[in-house]
Amino acid sequence: MTYFNQELTLPFYLFYNCVADSWYRIMQKKGGSGEQEPVTGSNLQHLYKKESTNKGKDIGGKLVLMDTYLKMGVQSDYILLLHDKHSPYHTHSNQWKKDLFRIAENSFQQKIIDLFNSDPQTGIVASKNAIRNEVDNEQKRNAYIDSALIQSLKTKYNIQPPGLQYVAGTMFWVKASLFEDFFKQNPPLQIRSELDSGNVTDIDGPTITHAWERLLCWIVTNKGYQIRGI
Repeated sequence: MTYFNQELTLPFYLFYNCVADSWYRIMQKKGGSGEQEPVTGSNLQHLYKKESTNKGKDIGGKLVLMDTYLKMGVQSDYILLLHDKHSPYHTHSNQWKKDLFRIAENSFQQKIIDLFNSDPQTGIVASKNAIRNEVDNEQKRNAYIDSALIQSLKTKYNIQPPGLQYVAGTMFWVKASLFEDFFKQNPPLQIRSELDSGNVTDIDGPTITHAWERLLCWIVTNKGYQIRGI
């Protein structure tokens, strides 16, 4: 999933997926700055390591790990979704990466737990700079609101959120029970099989992969929970 510069302050299980044809693997073969080993530390309870093809980009990798999480029977209060971020097409790539990863910094971890505990309707906590509303997405002409693709997916998976907030970049904390309930009924690997292969973009129109960037959050808001920024 990612590499941590700092150790998580709470006991955790690390579910880590390596993509066979990722940018890091390619750089490693070329002798450049390639893949590192995942974090270790006193709070790491167990490491589950998987390897997959590049299908669905980071969304596909998260679904591989969600399948493993369910099969291993791990019980957790929260799930922290992260992935290695390399965005050469992003205008402010370094700042964007910093904004996304701040939720894993030691200084924010207890604040995030306190936010979940103080507000029972908090379902997701993310960097405030990463929270978007699809209603305001003029770049895609609101394609993820009313396109045939998004409507068919929302109907198929019975996801009808009251609003269209989501976390761009798909890095956030989520109440584990909300994902567990959904993915026990909708097998993660079956969803992954429908995603696009390779480094797909949605410049020319909506894709299933980018639709799931929204739907992963709408799973939560569909149940009446809120996305909070920090």
